[in-house]
Amino acid sequence: MQRVLVIRHGTSTWNVEGRWQGWLDAPLAPEGEEQAAARGRELAHAGIIPRAIYTSDLGRAQRTAEIIGAHLEAPVLPEAGFRERNGGAWQGLTRDEIEAGWPAERAAWRRGELRAPPGGEAPDAVLARFDEAFARAHEHVGRGILIIVTHHGILRLVATRAGLDDHTLIPNLGGFWFDIENAAPVAPEPVGPLLRDEDHSALE
Repeated sequence: MQRVLVIRHGTSTWNVEGRWQGWLDAPLAPEGEEQAAARGRELAHAGIIPRAIYTSDLGRAQRTAEIIGAHLEAPVLPEAGFRERNGGAWQGLTRDEIEAGWPAERAAWRRGELRAPPGGEAPDAVLARFDEAFARAHEHVGRGILIIVTHHGILRLVATRAGLDDHTLIPNLGGFWFDIENAAPVAPEPVGPLLRDEDHSALE
């Protein structure tokens, strides 16, 4: 059975500040650089030799992939289809700022009733572009090992579609090994501990 490892980027400076990132970008914090190096060493020790590491084209994910790729001696290929969900009007804002500006929408988001932030991407659109990017990456790698570095929001959508509880949070550098069936990721197996988000309030 062919498998793919899909992981979240390292902790960014905006993760530390609690800001919704979306398509905006912030560099990795020192902690994020260390997380990526640790994951790279772990994969190298386990003998994982990917044919390629595909990554979101946003800097925080690219830098994570570059650090891992250096440990695995694997090429790193940016792909816009793997970038985070567009957060619309909430991008760049903290949770408190979002609560103050959109209290009703934020409450609906916490309840899981709001499909997308105001002006942001709906789940179906995010999954569609992920699937297109995944098909290209899978075709390129063939039977080799594929690693994808992406973001929390898009990764949780992919994992939820594959059977993960939708109230699960994925820590930085956490992620899943997926089996690949009919050119699609299925049967997520967590890499590292997962967290719980009981009120669906995570910032992405």
